[in-house]
Amino acid sequence: MNSFIDAIISGLISGSLYAATALGLTIIYGVSRVFNFAHGIVAVMGAYLVWTFLQTGMQLGFLLGIVVSAGIMFIFGLLVYRFTMNPLMKKPGWDISTVLFLLGGGILLENVLLQIYGPRVKSIPVLFEGTLTFGPVSIQWSDFILMIIVVVGIVALNLYFKYTRMGQAMQATAQSMPGAKVVGVNIEYIFGLTFGLAFAVTGFSGVLLSTKYFLNPHIGWEWMVKGFVIVSFGGLGSTTGAIFAGLILGIVEALVTLYLGAMWVWPIWFIIFMIVLLIRPQGILGGRV
Repeated sequence: MNSFIDAIISGLISGSLYAATALGLTIIYGVSRVFNFAHGIVAVMGAYLVWTFLQTGMQLGFLLGIVVSAGIMFIFGLLVYRFTMNPLMKKPGWDISTVLFLLGGGILLENVLLQIYGPRVKSIPVLFEGTLTFGPVSIQWSDFILMIIVVVGIVALNLYFKYTRMGQAMQATAQSMPGAKVVGVNIEYIFGLTFGLAFAVTGFSGVLLSTKYFLNPHIGWEWMVKGFVIVSFGGLGSTTGAIFAGLILGIVEALVTLYLGAMWVWPIWFIIFMIVLLIRPQGILGGRV
């Protein structure tokens, strides 16, 4: 019984991290209809930035390093939109050209990171040592803090969408671009803000993943596939759907690993994924942002 409870807790922790990873992907798609195939590499970039801050003499510390990394990734997202996506989205067939461009860009960035950091596995040190015990249940302090950070981040993101002017403009654009234009929303500005926000969130999630799992320039593609499954499972463009899907698949992963072995995780994930698409193609919570 303890093994089952431990697996559920482990699944919730992993699922919360997966949900955080998928949020950046679903935000971009929900608002702009662009599918970011460089998503996983963006997460890896955010993680490598914090690793660099911690390994050099910058003395930023973990939390300040995350803030600086998120700011850099935000600016990077703005630049990617301004100089690549914006021109492409004004041309016929932009939905295909943007996907191909981002896929190529992801491969390029992967090789740049490989040249800079090398192929060896790295990791970001855990936040706290020790174990937190609740009766028969034990959880690492670092995992508990990670889950709290994810929950706070998700709540803050939802409050941003619900109560800020820019967040509401992003929601309006996601719901109806022509309608948003009618009420005076600057679509290009909102798209740029969306890319910046999504890149910052994605980089932040990469940092969190790297404190629990390993980091190398190639791991981004695995994170990308997991993000794709999660956003499709939850409903393309739905942040709430991505959160629920991440938690569900995290628990599935933990239970499958416990009872069948880790080699069965991906097959079971995709079996569930295909069943959901057959029954409900729009995902469990279809919708936008």
